[in-house]
Amino acid sequence: MGKIIITEQNSRLLLSLFENNKPELLTVVPPLKEKGIIGNIYLARVKDVVPAIKGVFLNLSAQQTVYLPFGECQNLLLANRELPMNTETGRVFLKQGDEVVVQVSGEAVKTKPPSATGNLTLTGQYCVCEYFGHGLKYSHKMNSENKKLIDSFIRKQEIPGRKNYGFVIRTNAEELTDYEALCEEMRKFISVFNTITDTYRHRTCYSCLYQKEAEIIGAVKNIPMGSYEEIVTDREEVYTLLEENLMMDDGTSKELRLYRDEMLSLAKLYSIETHLREVLGKRVWLPGGGYLVIEPTEAMIVIDVNSGKTQGRGRKYEQYILSVNLEAAKEVARQLRLRNYSGMIMVDFINMECEEDKQLLLKKLDGYLKEDKVRTRLIDMTALGIVEITRKKTNKPLADLLCVK
Repeated sequence: MGKIIITEQNSRLLLSLFENNKPELLTVVPPLKEKGIIGNIYLARVKDVVPAIKGVFLNLSAQQTVYLPFGECQNLLLANRELPMNTETGRVFLKQGDEVVVQVSGEAVKTKPPSATGNLTLTGQYCVCEYFGHGLKYSHKMNSENKKLIDSFIRKQEIPGRKNYGFVIRTNAEELTDYEALCEEMRKFISVFNTITDTYRHRTCYSCLYQKEAEIIGAVKNIPMGSYEEIVTDREEVYTLLEENLMMDDGTSKELRLYRDEMLSLAKLYSIETHLREVLGKRVWLPGGGYLVIEPTEAMIVIDVNSGKTQGRGRKYEQYILSVNLEAAKEVARQLRLRNYSGMIMVDFINMECEEDKQLLLKKLDGYLKEDKVRTRLIDMTALGIVEITRKKTNKPLADLLCVK
């Protein structure tokens, strides 16, 4: 089982999930002193409705603007008047000056402002609460037996207001030996949403109705609990925050440790700099002697698989090429997670003549991509032997977050 290592890098917090002495996930978040707006819920004012781009610009304050797509207006809390809606299209008619409750959902990108949504959600370690949702849902990765156990436990508990909102139970809940921690998280979210419901019509515009917890807390909660057994940090303020927010009496037996060694830093102990150089570099070596060349471009990510200096022909050579391609498939999936690349990814594997080898490669690659927590799809292999992959955008690439050119 792995370890979560939290250190400081380029004046930001770097969270690394290590398995077998290799990082399998890298996440960069702002330092604790920086207060972001992602995940916060505000009472905003409509600045402009722009049908041409199918969206609305809102002011969170006199200085901060966000963009609300029409597609995120299906459910809204409107503070200054009754909610009008076109019954044919289901689209809400907003107008300049309207006061609406929104949650900031995406960061600003270049000249574009942050994005927002009217679909309010609260994400915890064990569940996600949806303001406009209904009933209980479960992560598709959870096995049916655990679903039945958790469902039975929840329905027997006294959780006032549970049926007013929707809940998605996360796979982390499977790690619990006592599901009371899950129910307590549900009660906390119900309390937050009840407060918003009771007060949003009486709050002044630009009010922050809910401030999300520090990003490092959310980053830890988003890692499946079954993938690590210990959290280690050398930042005392991070240790204190995690101890207050994560170390509940839930039977998970996860250990939190503050690392103190003036002779050998935590970053040196886990070779963080070395791993970052590899992840931020163009060339990645494979165990069998081949290597990847990774080139981000404006339109897509291009990955070229090379066999090194080995040349030959015949079935023995074909088996070697298949071996290199299979190693490359596993490493491609890992590098996409580590670098947090999104959009269109084109992978040029080494040419193979055998159709069975091609199908085996695609099957293995598809399996590795499905391990990614971010939605990643293998599209197909083109006639030229290039594999197309798409990956959902969730944040900026790792290099951008670390401010590396």
